[in-house]
Amino acid sequence: MIFTSGAFLLFYLLVFGAYWLLRGREAQNWLLLLASQVFYAWWDWRFLGLMWLVIAICHAAVLLIEARWRPRLVLAAAIVLLLGVLSVFKYLDFLAGSLAALAEAVGVHLSWPALAIILPVGISFFVFEAICYVVDVYRRDLAADRKLLHTALYISFFPKMMAGPIIRASDFLPQLARPRAPTARDLQVGLKLFAVGFIYKAVFSDNVSPFVDGVFADVRGHDNHSLVMATVGFYAQIYFDFCGYSLMAIGVARTLGFHLPRNFNFPYIAASITDFWRRWHISLSTWLRDYLYIPLGGNRDGDLKRERNLMLTMLLGGLWHGASWNFVLWGGLHGAALVMHKRMSGLLHGVGRGAVAAVAWAAAGWALTQLFVLLAWIPFRAQGFGDSLQVFAAFTGLRPDQGLARAAIPYLAVILPVLLDTLALGMQSERRWLKAAPLRLPAWAVGLCLGAVLALLVMLMPMEVNNFIYFQF
Repeated sequence: MIFTSGAFLLFYLLVFGAYWLLRGREAQNWLLLLASQVFYAWWDWRFLGLMWLVIAICHAAVLLIEARWRPRLVLAAAIVLLLGVLSVFKYLDFLAGSLAALAEAVGVHLSWPALAIILPVGISFFVFEAICYVVDVYRRDLAADRKLLHTALYISFFPKMMAGPIIRASDFLPQLARPRAPTARDLQVGLKLFAVGFIYKAVFSDNVSPFVDGVFADVRGHDNHSLVMATVGFYAQIYFDFCGYSLMAIGVARTLGFHLPRNFNFPYIAASITDFWRRWHISLSTWLRDYLYIPLGGNRDGDLKRERNLMLTMLLGGLWHGASWNFVLWGGLHGAALVMHKRMSGLLHGVGRGAVAAVAWAAAGWALTQLFVLLAWIPFRAQGFGDSLQVFAAFTGLRPDQGLARAAIPYLAVILPVLLDTLALGMQSERRWLKAAPLRLPAWAVGLCLGAVLALLVMLMPMEVNNFIYFQF
């Protein structure tokens, strides 16, 4: 059930109406749990059992750790079980194929049937949420909630279930225990967020998608110009698609009285790769920092170990996105860029302190950062190493049969300003809408506005509903 589909709008209206008619937070929580199960079963009811397995592992682990029954053993067992569930469904085919390729390289032929395991939607997100809950209870950063209802709703809350944001239990569980009542502020902010996210997805991302998908489906059949423009198109598409989903998820949750953390903070204005990762997929980057990078050692024990920890974190972060060496390459590129930025920051400390120099330095930093991000999206989107090399070659002019890449410069000169204007318009609109004070309207006027917004969204709804990119992760 996609947020931009008519089925979701009907589902949401039914849940919204029933939810606010109920009195008492426990009744509301039970309704949300039921709605979340229906929402997930709409995709594939067979995987409800898998979700409940994750819920059971998580809930049992936090209760045992809270009781101080061999907490270290319970923590290790819970993490192994949770990562085992994720690995079987997401990485088993990939590991089997990689092992067969490695054996073939040394002259050993391995043959086994393809498992063709279906990837459950959202599994990477709710497994990571379960892990952070267990770890936080082990660290005594959070007390375990003894109610299975609350653990189940934390894992399966439908607005963020499919593609995040990745929520911390310490942020979400206290909200389940508090009374919730509808407010004009929550309704207006939630609808604003949903409307902006809907436009990002349905108007911007879905209109770029056919061209980008068509080119990357047949890289060798397209010239340099098309490959360059498709890469720039994907640079825009993935932002509007994933940021749009996050805004809609946060908006839906807000109309139900829940505050979810922001997942994007205008990453395409970042003037360094470090700043980019403070702004892009914030819930994942902070999860990787707190539950992987710091436990590996973080910034302790010198520069070499810090750089090792950074590379391992980004390589595993790349693998989290998908079972493919292309994603590992993408993570490795970002890891190397972060390491280089850390080193260069020390060497260039104090450069660009004058007013003019500071502006020039910031502009150069932005251009280099965004060029790197643009090029790094190539292996993320391409279907294999071969296709990635073909697209990289389109930028460098190493496809002589297709003409020199410099011929693509006029196309970039046209498309980049349009793209940047579109991004700037979206950012400016989002900022203004979210900072605007809530209007003091009577209930009937709020209802009228709600109906008008829904009617507009229905008119903007694409004829063919496209999945969100991050559903595959």
